[in-house]
Amino acid sequence: MPRWSRLYWAGAALVLAGGIVTTTLLLSAPRPDATLHPSGAAVDNRLPGLLLRGAPLLKIEASTLRGYGSYLGLEIYSGVNAFDSPCLVALHQASGNLSDVRCAPAPADLMMDVASSRDGFEGFEGRAGDGIIRFVLRDDTVDAYVYLTPEEG
Repeated sequence: MPRWSRLYWAGAALVLAGGIVTTTLLLSAPRPDATLHPSGAAVDNRLPGLLLRGAPLLKIEASTLRGYGSYLGLEIYSGVNAFDSPCLVALHQASGNLSDVRCAPAPADLMMDVASSRDGFEGFEGRAGDGIIRFVLRDDTVDAYVYLTPEEG
């Protein structure tokens, strides 16, 4: 077999192996339980005051807040703080309290974990068991990953 033919087949085998590895990695990555998009709705009037009282050091600018709607009893918002870092905010709908607020400098991935047994509420709306929801800001969407430990019965 000529040398160029062996090189061709070796190159084709490498490309095929690379495709298999890439496909496996893409299929095995966790998928979000929900992807939230900007709702376009007005920001809750209470939110800027709650942020001033509950997270004063983060200095989130009220004019930058934008809503992503509701997910399992939490209203999700993003904004930018005085340090030009993106931020995520979770407002518990039933109590009107801040559940969590996180900011991260621009190149870092911004994640916020909201526990099911914090801030005076138990469980997530419609879901049984203790756990967290991880919210991840991705450009103009927020991905939500639900990690629950089922209740023992």
